[in-house]
Amino acid sequence: MALGNISLAPTEPLPAMRHALENHRLSISVSETGAELASIVKLDTGREYMWQADPDVWGSSSPVLFPIIGMLADGKTMIDGQEYRIPKHGMVRNNPNLELFYHSEDRLTFRLCYSEETLKLYPYKFDFRITYRLRNEHIIVYHEIMNVDEKPMFFNLGAHPAFRVPFIDGEAYSDYSLRFEHKESAGRYSVLSNGTIGDVTRPVPWKDGNILPLTHELFAKDALVFKDLSSRSITLESSITGPVLKVDYAGWTHLGIWAKPNGNFVCIEPWIGLADTPATGGEFKNKEGLIELDPGQTYEMSYDIKIL
Repeated sequence: MALGNISLAPTEPLPAMRHALENHRLSISVSETGAELASIVKLDTGREYMWQADPDVWGSSSPVLFPIIGMLADGKTMIDGQEYRIPKHGMVRNNPNLELFYHSEDRLTFRLCYSEETLKLYPYKFDFRITYRLRNEHIIVYHEIMNVDEKPMFFNLGAHPAFRVPFIDGEAYSDYSLRFEHKESAGRYSVLSNGTIGDVTRPVPWKDGNILPLTHELFAKDALVFKDLSSRSITLESSITGPVLKVDYAGWTHLGIWAKPNGNFVCIEPWIGLADTPATGGEFKNKEGLIELDPGQTYEMSYDIKIL
């Protein structure tokens, strides 16, 4: 496999070329940099569903998280006795070197292969692909990770889509809530000041057991991190105008809910794994939810956004 040059920028993404898909109901576009879902527009209303990456608040719309989620403790980790420094959320986010690998009437696939530069940060040879498929009122996001190394590889995987709130002009952020599929009693795990995850839960302001009212104050101490939810779908809805969209994430093991306290958006983040926790102890192979993939094997995972 050819090795290319790669620039890994941990800061906000640069302006990027976008690639678009459209059917009889929706139009979407995806930024080539980072393969971020940048826009979802419902054609009969012309309304935009995605946060438009205002750099004065938060300059992303839907980062792709691989091979880590969040932060490493002290920004570093040990793999097979050697120290590595993987950027926050990994090597796909903000990366200008993804290629548009496949473009058809209903799907876009972006690809990132290992390089000499990635091997300095993460010592596994991978072929990473992410596909956005447009089907009726659904956007289905497929991930494929191929291990092209001669040894097992280890990684976490996550999604980070940010949706507009309020969605309708004239409504307030506090008019919105997240309705979980099932009644929940789980607490939230705290994000510590260094970006890692604590091991003690805090209460969640559940309403009726399965509704999480949105307020800017909810995110004053960063994300709500869940390990123990029974729900595998969440609906964003307005108390005034009703349901907006639904995210289905069957198969994913963890969930983050996040926004900037001054941001008019909410991120619904399916994860497999977490940022470092106290139990990680600086060793990559101790990370929670780590996926182990044998040589020559492919790991697949997807989630679904349904516009309501």
